[in-house]
Amino acid sequence: MPRLFTDTQPHSPYSGNVYVGWIEWQLDKSIILFARSSDGGKTFAPPMRISTHAGLPRDDNGGLVGFVGAVGTDGTIYAVWNDGGTITFTQSHDGGKTFTPSRAVIDVAPPYFGGAGGIPGVSRAMGFPQIGVGIRERKWAGTLYVAWSDYRNGDVDVFSASSADDGRTWSKPMRVNNDPIHDGIDQFFQWMTVDPVTGDVYIQFYDRRDDPANRKTSFTLARSTDGGKTFVNYAWAENPFESQQPAFLGDYTWLTAYDRKVYGAWTEALPGAEMPQIAGRRPGPGTSVRVGFADFSGLE
Repeated sequence: MPRLFTDTQPHSPYSGNVYVGWIEWQLDKSIILFARSSDGGKTFAPPMRISTHAGLPRDDNGGLVGFVGAVGTDGTIYAVWNDGGTITFTQSHDGGKTFTPSRAVIDVAPPYFGGAGGIPGVSRAMGFPQIGVGIRERKWAGTLYVAWSDYRNGDVDVFSASSADDGRTWSKPMRVNNDPIHDGIDQFFQWMTVDPVTGDVYIQFYDRRDDPANRKTSFTLARSTDGGKTFVNYAWAENPFESQQPAFLGDYTWLTAYDRKVYGAWTEALPGAEMPQIAGRRPGPGTSVRVGFADFSGLE
């Protein structure tokens, strides 16, 4: 599950560096590895372990999962991943040559929603975190944001937290979806991005709030213009989809924003379409990739 990202900050001493982090599964543990390139990706330094604590040796709750990195204005690298029931955080101040000891910063429920306790109509979903940073001269410049989803309320909800002191302390988790709490409706597979021009925070997620039976799935975009203190929810899909058999929607979605223009990508189950059997797996509903666009240019 590799994640590739770059330092594009004009005033960073490491501008142009390319970074990649991923999971390594070993016989007795799982760890996070990281490598850096200072020549535009032509060559990479030898991988190094950046997870101080090792996870369990399997791709399930308890293993290390979901590495995501971001770069601040000064070139600082921030990274998070799930370690059991926690979000783990680390940072590098020298262009990825060394990292601070990783540490748990936020307690969460397990990041996988599968099996008997999963989401109806979905073969599995993950709630592992994303991290973003406000990087321009705005009121919340330098603020770190983390988004994830878990089932602390019984049903799955989307949450966010922020840090104004470079990750030393974090705010209490805030619920991003604004349907009634404990309503038995799932919001899942979130992804977050921070607009590098405005500092606005965007989080997208699958959303079933319009179906009391918790089966028909739509898609929502949430926006915060006050440093992650509050979010406004916007419906982002034209029609909900539903699958009678468990659909595999992938393991993540994607979202990016620039100067109040927001672009997202996600998958939807296709009614009446079926994927062919692959590697002995039971055939399931077919899926399609959807792309969303939102323009908040006229809003402040």
